[in-house]
Amino acid sequence: MPHRSGIGRGRACPARLLTFCFAAAAALAEEGILRPTDKSVIKAGPLSVVASGTGELRLDGKTVTVSRPAAGVVTAHVNPSPGMHELTLGPKKTQFFMGPNPPQGWKEFRPHPPAAACDSCHTAASGTWAIKGDLAGENCFRCHDQKVFPKPHQHNSEVLAECQLCHNPHGSTEKFHLKMAKETACKQCHG
Repeated sequence: MPHRSGIGRGRACPARLLTFCFAAAAALAEEGILRPTDKSVIKAGPLSVVASGTGELRLDGKTVTVSRPAAGVVTAHVNPSPGMHELTLGPKKTQFFMGPNPPQGWKEFRPHPPAAACDSCHTAASGTWAIKGDLAGENCFRCHDQKVFPKPHQHNSEVLAECQLCHNPHGSTEKFHLKMAKETACKQCHG
């Protein structure tokens, strides 16, 4: 019998995915810097920062001017010089490197979606920031072709109704905006 998860809003979550579903739900509720990810390499130029939480957003210890489209949501546009940088929001920290010659092992960050505004997927209603639609995946299929979905995935769209279980909707250093390396992501459910 399938289990239910809060992530799928009534959609079935197979038993082997139950633990991962609840872990992913907890991760979604966490506060912190969502874009850029920790230990990422950013091409030189303007950087769009997305964060969840309260407190001052700081870049290398200096307060950054932010927008707060809803409670707990922080966005900013910064243009740091080449080199190592640290973003903080309260106790949460993210390091990134801007420009060429990054530290060994750090990967290039690719923002997602590169040109869409926050309100493409989110809505602010009564001061609350929420995902548009019943499922986050519905937002994904506004831009991504749902007919192509089965080709790179081992599961159908009913099993993985919430794309953000595996993909970071704000960007990633991994291919296909995965939250972690593919081998690690698959092992979350398929030991």
